[in-house]
Amino acid sequence: MSIYSNIIRSKINKALLEFKVDKKYWLYDNLTGEDHDKFRSKPAPFIKKTIEIANILNLKTVVEIGSTRLSSTLDCIDYFDSSEKNAYESPPCCCDGHATFFWARAGFQVYTVDIDSNCINGVNWCYSNIGIEVPKNLHLNIPKDGIDFLNTFDKKIDVLYLDGWDKGTPNYAENHLQAFLSARDKLSDLHLILIDDTDFNTIDGGKDKLLSPFLVDSGYDLLFNGRQTLFINRV
Repeated sequence: MSIYSNIIRSKINKALLEFKVDKKYWLYDNLTGEDHDKFRSKPAPFIKKTIEIANILNLKTVVEIGSTRLSSTLDCIDYFDSSEKNAYESPPCCCDGHATFFWARAGFQVYTVDIDSNCINGVNWCYSNIGIEVPKNLHLNIPKDGIDFLNTFDKKIDVLYLDGWDKGTPNYAENHLQAFLSARDKLSDLHLILIDDTDFNTIDGGKDKLLSPFLVDSGYDLLFNGRQTLFINRV
């Protein structure tokens, strides 16, 4: 391993040691609205830490399967920026995470994909709510199936964020695994895989039920887990 790689690894290790966000795992699948709003970890601190690590690695291109559904506001931005201080209490809409907005705010080239055409409004309202235009580094692919998109995507992917196929819908775990397989030959030599809704210790499991074991068996390193799970490939 090169000296440069050792320096980068040291920076990532430091970032992970500083990541002291609380984690909560669920022993049942059908969470109530109150569970989501008050007691479930929010995606924000996990997305924020992934952005930090991606910047350490100088990664540029994010492909997001599952776009923002609920629009963000100035309150959401304030919460995101301090979210590691409170993993549980946020504006109700922040249960969604608003990742599309925050990837783009961080300066990545963001390709976001969703089958639901209503997500166009969710994304656009993120920007109208705070009085700015949709940035040129945000590329909307809505409505479009995530796997179909990945099969034809012709650029390299530095960060693959998998947050499609809602937990409990048919084949949700299989589809998240298939999405990774469809992206596999487009992934950069050094890349991150982030998966949402991974905080279930149940028979049905989270969105990563099949994907996380597959990535471990394929030689990926786990960087963190909880509400979201982040992997890095070994290089």
